[in-house]
Amino acid sequence: MKKIVLLLVSVVMVSTEEAKKKEEPVIMTVSDKKIPLSEFIFMAMRDNSGVDLNDKKSVDNFVELFKNLKLKVEDAESLGLHKTPDFEKDLANYKRQLGQNFLSDKAGEEAEIRALYERLKFVLGFKFIMFSIPMKQSLAKDTVAPYKQAVAALQRIKEGESFEAVGEDLAKNTKDMEVKYETISHLFPLQIMNVLEKVIYEMEPGDIAGPVRAGNVFHLFKLDRKIPNPGNVRVAQILTSFPSDDPSPEEIEQTRVTADSIYRLAMAGADFAELAIKYSADSTYGPGGGLLPYFRLGQMLEPIEEAAFALKDTGEISQPLQTRFGFHILQLKDRKPLAPYEEIEPQIYQSLANDMDRHADFYRSFDEKMKERHNYIFYPEAYAELEQLAETAFPLDSNFYFQGLGLDKTLMRLDTFDFPQHLFVRYLYTPKSNKTFSLDLMQEVYDQFVRSILREMEMDVLERDYADYNLQLNEYYDGSLLFEISNKRIWSYPEEKQEELEAEWVTEINKKYPVTINRKILKNIRKYLN
Repeated sequence: MKKIVLLLVSVVMVSTEEAKKKEEPVIMTVSDKKIPLSEFIFMAMRDNSGVDLNDKKSVDNFVELFKNLKLKVEDAESLGLHKTPDFEKDLANYKRQLGQNFLSDKAGEEAEIRALYERLKFVLGFKFIMFSIPMKQSLAKDTVAPYKQAVAALQRIKEGESFEAVGEDLAKNTKDMEVKYETISHLFPLQIMNVLEKVIYEMEPGDIAGPVRAGNVFHLFKLDRKIPNPGNVRVAQILTSFPSDDPSPEEIEQTRVTADSIYRLAMAGADFAELAIKYSADSTYGPGGGLLPYFRLGQMLEPIEEAAFALKDTGEISQPLQTRFGFHILQLKDRKPLAPYEEIEPQIYQSLANDMDRHADFYRSFDEKMKERHNYIFYPEAYAELEQLAETAFPLDSNFYFQGLGLDKTLMRLDTFDFPQHLFVRYLYTPKSNKTFSLDLMQEVYDQFVRSILREMEMDVLERDYADYNLQLNEYYDGSLLFEISNKRIWSYPEEKQEELEAEWVTEINKKYPVTINRKILKNIRKYLN
């Protein structure tokens, strides 16, 4: 069904008046191909070009290199290398990828990335009461019961009952719906749904928030703590294990005595790794000197975690600490604080770009700019009809689909083209959404619907409206052809012959293809730099 949308987009673009390309100075003509000045300057100003456009000798040297590059590309085209299936496929893939890079609002995306990075600076601990109906798909009427339960619970808390007491009581005694009460000791960004994460990270210790809906589930939150993120820590450990899963007091004491004796050896200067190899009951890490992987808060047993992050100096050793497995002795090996923004930015970008739950926030600024560019008009009455239909049938059900196909009101307009309700219904039927609440799913897919159309409209005018797109595409095109023909003419021969072959080739193509250089522009090129 998405093909229908894209077909209509192409109709829109064809029906619009084709803009005339802005005339710009021509720096060079190779055969009958005019090379614009902008391309020459773009290549000259690349970081690795070494060209000083304010120096005549440097400019003249680059003109010769640039001319020979264009002659080699011309030679490759004369051999039809640009028409091979592999080349055309590779170029098409690059065009699509390059286009996607331009179809974004970098400033808006960076704002979202920085917002998430700011959240990474803190680790949260909170409690929540969750009210839900155990249904795979739900309508608005299905959420009434859990919402009322959540409001009633919140009222009890406001009247003086503790959050903990209300949560424990409801989780134990409510039978007509699922109610859960849980404590999360350590929360980091990207671990829960975006709508919930944003609420919790705005809270301060002691705050209570809710009801917050996510699908057909309502949540009440109480924030217990908000501490600076200490990053990651790495320790080595020596484990003295209990002789059984349910050790007696005597067995616990004997294990403690053994651990204390090993601890004294370590504190007296014995090599910690050797002690681990000799004494540690940890069969996974003991043979390697007891060195554990880096870990952050929430990834280890609480006693180990507390002791590890309490160690201050590299080489410092903890006293034996008890867990259900036995007694552990830790030695601090390294600390890694939260990475700087510049280092972690690419990872955050990938997380946000690939997370369907966060697309609306991540791409909102681009969507809004494109809506303005294409004179977007939304018709709320038409959308309300779809919402009413979603009150009686889930949007992925056949009942919704077949009834929706009969709706023909204009849902939105882009430029001069109207998009009717039934077109969205067709698109909606095969969505990329994991939402289980009907109205949430419809809203998310509607955002995708608008975004997909806007992107296709922009893809169709990239070469017309985005100068840098053409420059980068030309650079890739020339570079790919240069590689192919150089491989045929030069690199496939022995290295000792390549310099001679290169010189012969350059002489040949300079005679074979006519070249005209606009020396007048070159003489005054500095005035074109800004």
